[in-house]
Amino acid sequence: MHAFASSRFIIRECSQRHGFAARLAEHRLRQQWRAIAGPFVAAHTRPGDVRFHKLHVAVENSVWLHQLTYLKRALLEKIQSGMKEIEIQDILFRIGDVPAPPADDADAADPADETAAPPPTPAARKTASACAQTIRDDALRESLTRVIAMALSDAARVKTPL
Repeated sequence: MHAFASSRFIIRECSQRHGFAARLAEHRLRQQWRAIAGPFVAAHTRPGDVRFHKLHVAVENSVWLHQLTYLKRALLEKIQSGMKEIEIQDILFRIGDVPAPPADDADAADPADETAAPPPTPAARKTASACAQTIRDDALRESLTRVIAMALSDAARVKTPL
């Protein structure tokens, strides 16, 4: 390094020498996880550290763990193509704590949005609740109840031609 090196060059060299560049890239990966994985997958996962070129990702439960094995290749390709400064060769999924998404989420349905689906009907909610009653996990049962109720409500709203 010579006496007239730019500050950008000095910072880059120091960060690489002391391992800050890798940590900064990991932090950027965590910040961009929602864009990489998509909002639905990101709501049920949390990226962790990168060790030995492997990204460790915590998932909500065993159902998500199984589902992500099918999405692993696509996620890995997105990371490799979008983040050149970090070398990830594999993704390891494990069941762990995944924080709930923030309440003021940008993708949350806006009540003023005319394209948003109306809430499910009480009859659809009751039928959905009966269908999901055997599920022991409270969060999973509630999510499934919401999905079934929305599907039943949508089916009732759609008019089929005779």
